[in-house]
Formats: sequence, C-alpha cells, structure tokens
Amino acid sequence: MTRDSYNGYYNKETWNIHMMYQETFTHMCEEQSFDDVQHVADSFESIVEELEFDILKDGSFARQCVGEYLEEVNYLEIAEHYVEDFNLFEEDEEDEEDEEEEELETI
Repeated sequence: MTRDSYNGYYNKETWNIHMMYQETFTHMCEEQSFDDVQHVADSFESIVEELEFDILKDGSFARQCVGEYLEEVNYLEIAEHYVEDFNLFEEDEEDEEDEEEEELETI
C-alpha cells in the first residue's frame, strides 16, 4: 500500500508530530548525545509517547485513539531531518577519519 506524502513528509501524522514537538526535538538534539539515527528516532518516539500518554487513563478510548494515531508516525524520517540539521554524527565521522589517518601514519 502506498502512502501519500503530506507537506514533504511520509504522512500527515508524521508532519503533525514534527510540528507539535519541534521545540522538544530541537532541545533534545542540543542537549543529548545519540549513537545513531535509530537512537534519535527511538528517543523522539519515547518522549512523545511519554508526554501524550501521561495524561490519558489506561484503557480509555482517548488513549486508544492517540495510540493508533502515534503508530502512524514515521519517527525515523523525523530523526533524519534532525541528524542532518544538527550534523549530529559529523564529529564522530571526523574522529574516525582522524584515527584512520593516524594509524596509516604509524605504519
């Protein structure tokens, strides 16, 4: 099944969560370190679920609806935007290149 994109995102849910949590995601990228893009996506998903479900009663209809909505969000796509915008792993790549150059120099 093919999904229609929405404002350049995978779907409306992904775009909407990105817009609603943009400040939170930006703060996370500025304050935390991540291992890879999947770690960023998982962190984004965790904070959204924590904040959204915190106020909803377990087993409630509203919680079920929010859960179904959040299942449609492509957190990896959102994370990729932040990895690119914040150059989150650029330093790591530069460090690896420097280490490789040092190893070659010693040989």
